[in-house]
Amino acid sequence: MLLGLPTGGRVDRKASFAEQATYWALYFHDDWRVTARLSLNLGLRYELEGPMTERFNRSIRGYEFQTPSPLDAQVRANYAKNPITEISPNQFRLVGGLTFPGVGGLPRTLWKRDVNNFSPRVGFAYMLGPKTVVRGGYGIFYGPLGIPRGDVVQYGFSQSTQLVPSLDNGMTFVATLSNPFPDGIREPRGAADGPMTYVGQSIRFFDENPAAGYHQRWQLSVQRELPLRVLLEVGYAGNRGTQLETTRDLRPLPPEYLSRSPVRDTATINYLSAAVPSPFYPLLPGTGLSGTTVSRAYLLSSADFPHFTGLTTTTYDGYSWYHGLVTRVERRFASGWTLNAAYTWSKNMQALDRLNGYLSPLQEVISEEDRPHRFVISGIWEIPVGRGRRLCGGCRAALDKIIGGWQLQGIYTAQSGPALSFGNVLFIGNVHDITLPKSQRTPDRWFNIDAGFERNSARQLSYNYRTMPTRLSDVRGDGVDLWDLSLLKNTRIRERFNIQFRGEFLNAWNHPNFSAPNTSPTSSAFGQVTTERGYPRRIQFGLKILF
Repeated sequence: MLLGLPTGGRVDRKASFAEQATYWALYFHDDWRVTARLSLNLGLRYELEGPMTERFNRSIRGYEFQTPSPLDAQVRANYAKNPITEISPNQFRLVGGLTFPGVGGLPRTLWKRDVNNFSPRVGFAYMLGPKTVVRGGYGIFYGPLGIPRGDVVQYGFSQSTQLVPSLDNGMTFVATLSNPFPDGIREPRGAADGPMTYVGQSIRFFDENPAAGYHQRWQLSVQRELPLRVLLEVGYAGNRGTQLETTRDLRPLPPEYLSRSPVRDTATINYLSAAVPSPFYPLLPGTGLSGTTVSRAYLLSSADFPHFTGLTTTTYDGYSWYHGLVTRVERRFASGWTLNAAYTWSKNMQALDRLNGYLSPLQEVISEEDRPHRFVISGIWEIPVGRGRRLCGGCRAALDKIIGGWQLQGIYTAQSGPALSFGNVLFIGNVHDITLPKSQRTPDRWFNIDAGFERNSARQLSYNYRTMPTRLSDVRGDGVDLWDLSLLKNTRIRERFNIQFRGEFLNAWNHPNFSAPNTSPTSSAFGQVTTERGYPRRIQFGLKILF
């Protein structure tokens, strides 16, 4: 600092944006009492979501898959001088580049409109007897594509200029604090570079023909009224997700090059990671392809799009399914108290990603949202003290304002934790041995780290065909165990003037709720919980005046 010589920095030129997406919905509904015992609820919803636009077209749109890249001829000539065995010079090519809304005859919209989103809904209630009712229903529900899911992508409309103080490792300095950017600050070029935009870097783009994901939901339950104003409900709920969004990597390493060895395959790793001459040098300075070499795996990852270090978009082939047993008990408010309890036993599965790149099938695995058990009980009790109550019912008005009008409320929530993910680990053993009994589980040892994990960093897997699933259903993080309590005092001052005091005790017993444990076998903290979910006991008071 004293010498006026910086070590680094940058200046960003970031574009603003004004995005818009429209949404229209039309809904028809009718309740039809077919007989004295049977009622039907019939409905049809139609949703029309407009594609996203940016007011001044400051966004990329899609990818052009037909036209050769402007770099194609030169890079192919370079590659022909030093080809790798697996890809002949005739197979190696550079295809396409980013497209932009409103450029080259393309529309201003970022994708095409999805026009077939019809959502039927049907429900029924059938009275088996004066105190028993069977209820059921089915419906389709669509998810959004536009602004609720993400923003415009502004490659070309934002630009960063790096501060490079020295070009010879500090022997001399070309940038100083008084003149940190001697070559000037690079300004964004928008869509001016066309298919050359962001070449040599990692990009993503919009699928120009998206399909809105949807869920089919169905439910069947039986309700029975019991003595003492108690309602019991037992039911089944199901859900099937279709056309769910997944990530498509257009530069995957083909599975045939991945090692099938159950242990670290050093020969394959060395072969795929070996440096080979880069056909891009020196065409793309300042990018991820500026060096004289690239890895063999990089060239094998795509013979069509090697001019981008990463190339991803979205597809809509994911799916999920859910089944749950739902029970509920409700004691309707009477005699100054009410009680509600609900328990759900469920399983949620999904197929949204691939273990071995886009050329491999979707893996069916336990969902990250899966919580097998959830129990919630809540209640309100009006303390029977004060005028007109069981205790001190004849007390004076002044005393009643002190001892009367009190209520206790409470909610207890217990829920299973999320299934844990261990990534691309080397595990030799029985996965069921990983889970520890609850009596042995501590923050310092949440699961059995000696069940068969390879801990040595020098023996970890790489460039291997993965078989261990992303998540294990019986190895889970900490669940929810919370008591939320409140104390209320309602005081009537005059006929139209009341005061309510409320004291709330969230996580009243200050029970710790842990974050997921470390699941990296090479870490010294493997199997340990190092953070808490940030839900300590909170006490808050409020005073409300009603008039």
